[in-house]
Amino acid sequence: MGLEVKNLISISASKKAIGCFKYVLAVFAGFLLLASLPAYSAEIGEKAKVGSQPDEETKTYIQKLEKRISDLESLVNSLLKGEKKTPAAASKPALPEAKDKKKTAGADEWEEPVIEVDTAKARDDEARRRLTELETWKRKSEAKTAKEEEETKDKTKFNFSGKYKLRLNVKNNINLNNPKQAWTYDNYTYFDQRVQLKIEAEHGPLTGVVVFDKGNFVFDWKEDSEGTLDRWSEFLTVNSALFRELYVQYTGNLTVKAGRQNMMAGNEGIVLEGPVDALKFTYPLGQTPLGRVSSSLAYIAVAGGFKNYTKFRDSGGPPSGDRSAVLGLANKLDGVLLSFDIKPKKDLVIEPYILKVFDRGKSGDPDLNLDKDFDTTTAPRDGSFEPVWLGLAVSGKGDKISYKADMIYLRGSYSAARDISAYAFMLRGDYHAGKVGFLDKFSAGLESGMGSGNKADDSASSNYKNFRGLFLCKDRRKFGNIFSEDLRAGYFLWDSNLTNVTFLRVLTEFEPVKNLKAGIAIAKYWTTESVYKGRGPVPGIDWSSGDSLTTEKTKDIGWGIDLDLNFPIYKQLRGFTEAGYFIPGAVYQRVNGQKADPASKVVLGAEFEF
Repeated sequence: MGLEVKNLISISASKKAIGCFKYVLAVFAGFLLLASLPAYSAEIGEKAKVGSQPDEETKTYIQKLEKRISDLESLVNSLLKGEKKTPAAASKPALPEAKDKKKTAGADEWEEPVIEVDTAKARDDEARRRLTELETWKRKSEAKTAKEEEETKDKTKFNFSGKYKLRLNVKNNINLNNPKQAWTYDNYTYFDQRVQLKIEAEHGPLTGVVVFDKGNFVFDWKEDSEGTLDRWSEFLTVNSALFRELYVQYTGNLTVKAGRQNMMAGNEGIVLEGPVDALKFTYPLGQTPLGRVSSSLAYIAVAGGFKNYTKFRDSGGPPSGDRSAVLGLANKLDGVLLSFDIKPKKDLVIEPYILKVFDRGKSGDPDLNLDKDFDTTTAPRDGSFEPVWLGLAVSGKGDKISYKADMIYLRGSYSAARDISAYAFMLRGDYHAGKVGFLDKFSAGLESGMGSGNKADDSASSNYKNFRGLFLCKDRRKFGNIFSEDLRAGYFLWDSNLTNVTFLRVLTEFEPVKNLKAGIAIAKYWTTESVYKGRGPVPGIDWSSGDSLTTEKTKDIGWGIDLDLNFPIYKQLRGFTEAGYFIPGAVYQRVNGQKADPASKVVLGAEFEF
């Protein structure tokens, strides 16, 4: 009988080892066990009769055997249950073979050996084996990564990217019925294009970047910002590509960036934004009582100015002309920008900054055209143009809201005879409601801004109060597809679309269908200080070119309505639409006193990024 039990255990152990036959062998072992019960009972009974043991001892012996058989049945059942719960158990190593427990003194000769099944030890061995495999794999992976890093450490990594933009422009009455402010593309339908190519090289802590920018609307100016210049529209890109960015950067505990770079102050587009030749240092101050803080200090070689206006006038100006040579002109104007980036919490950024200009010029040096009249004999260069901007920018977001604010105070000197005292602010808040009806990603916002200005009857020797930025490119902050883009464009050196302008704008954004982003805005514009009717919003810059003689004053600039669409066409290719409608007020009335007709424009375009 002991031999048969050993055979049963051997079958169970073999089943555990070969895995996939475990279930069949276990069932078979069970049948053998059940079939052997009568034989075991008969044999025991026979021996009990022949032997001389008492009946009580025989019963006890039979009970022990029955208990051991019951234990074996339980073991088989547990093996069967384990196979059902873990079908992948075949991959586990077989249980160690049973070991006979030594008979203790006085044990019966019929006592069967106790089977030791150390399953916990088997699981521990398997876990240790797997852990060893993982540690070995990790060491090999780390060694491979270290080897690759060592091999590529002395290699320069290159990255190429760019974008191409094509636009169809339809414009109507951008000059607001004023023949002296008319230009070829104020009432015209035409195509234009633009391409940018970016090459980035990375070698350890050093990074070099060059961005080529070429197209019809790279240079896009008109006199006094009263409109825009599309001198090279209809694909007539006669100028060479502009180096929009060309710099080298070292990244470490102290980041150093030198060369032509796109630089911004505050929330962008009000004081400084665009390509400037600069040397910039950035240093993280780490965690402070105010939050995480980093500081930046930059020297800027400020661009802008004309040696003379001969080539400008030969190109068709005024009212429009070619200023492409300006970026390479040494005008002896230097700027210093100091700013701090403060993050009290994750979604809140506060940036105080100070921007100071130093004038090394004198009479005979390039004219900065500060009075916007393209006349070197008026407001001559005297070396005293030294404005200073004190700014505070805030941006953040909450659960369903986002906001940003800019507050700027402008001081310093305009010339040897005039000081500057100006200000500006812009605020915007948006509520992101999510899904509203059939509209997805719905948000509603309110935007407001104000820029100071001189009064219409201020003397030429009084403080200069027209708010201006230092240098702004075409990507500056806008608040209307026509007014702040075409009528008061407000960029290049010493300009702003906020000059003597106050506005209130209500806007909403949503997705009427998936991936089609739409935006609608309605704005009302006033002058901050009253101006004479028909002469434009900025005192001293006469929209009528001296033809309007009325002394009646007004603050009514007009109304603007905008519609913007943005949608994907294909991977890396997006389409967009920008439409605007402007209803002019008394500021732009005709010389005869009648209201000017509305202006409109539609831009259909596509941009491919690669």
